[in-house]
Amino acid sequence: MTRIPITSRLHQASLLVIAIGAASTLVACGGPVPYGVSLTKTSGPNGSAGAINLSTNGSGTAGAGGGNGCNNAVQAVIRDFRGWASSASDPGGAAPKHPDFEPAVKTAEKGIAASTLGSDQKPAFGNNPVQTVTSADTFSQWYRDVDGVNMRFPIPLQLTPDPNDPTSLTYNNQTYFPIDNQGWGNQGQTHNYSFTTEIHTTFTYKGGETFTFIGDDDVFVYVNNQQVIDLGGIHSAETGTVNFDQQAATLGITKGQTYNMDIFHAERHITESHFRMETKFECLTSYIIPY
Repeated sequence: MTRIPITSRLHQASLLVIAIGAASTLVACGGPVPYGVSLTKTSGPNGSAGAINLSTNGSGTAGAGGGNGCNNAVQAVIRDFRGWASSASDPGGAAPKHPDFEPAVKTAEKGIAASTLGSDQKPAFGNNPVQTVTSADTFSQWYRDVDGVNMRFPIPLQLTPDPNDPTSLTYNNQTYFPIDNQGWGNQGQTHNYSFTTEIHTTFTYKGGETFTFIGDDDVFVYVNNQQVIDLGGIHSAETGTVNFDQQAATLGITKGQTYNMDIFHAERHITESHFRMETKFECLTSYIIPY
């Protein structure tokens, strides 16, 4: 897919304008974050979600300088799953576990997510023989709202300047459990371990930018709809880095133009959860896809 902003090339599109105010706990650069992005959405086959086209309205959420409308935060969507079967007395009542969380086989493996982002800005299943994911259908539930299967929690993730490098912003949480005691609950565990994280941003490529993610379990990062980090499977914290200058030709990006970067994470196995993002972007504009 070409760079964004993108002029809608799809017929029968309906316009959704999202204006998301930050929670009261998100205090950066003096006040609420004006998350603002126009989403042009079409319906897919049989009423399913269709393609998403994006055009930012100039409101930023993360930036190394903290100015120019950037508020040093990104908006994430957490989805809670059942890692163990629940009983009648548990939140939501008796229900089976999700097969992809606390699966029988636990191993790092690449190729779970397809190398190109789907037209709905969500990862597609890679259709590879994998051991920790049951099927394309169960994988599709990781980053899509499904009644009775997952629960959705929008939360802000606050980035802060790296004390060792003021040109970098980081979100560093080595005990990343953002929905403890929420959703389906902790299911008898110390933390709520079974959840996914979905983050969508746009950036203007100016040259010299990098992005690094260190975490577990699964991490899939896409730039201009192409996969640039694949840390799939169940594993201890691993590192993936994108050097935008080195990969510009492969990614089809040009200085001065605006593109999307989409970040997907899954916590699927006890007992640790690490989540660190580091970026040298001057500004990231964050948005939420409403399904």
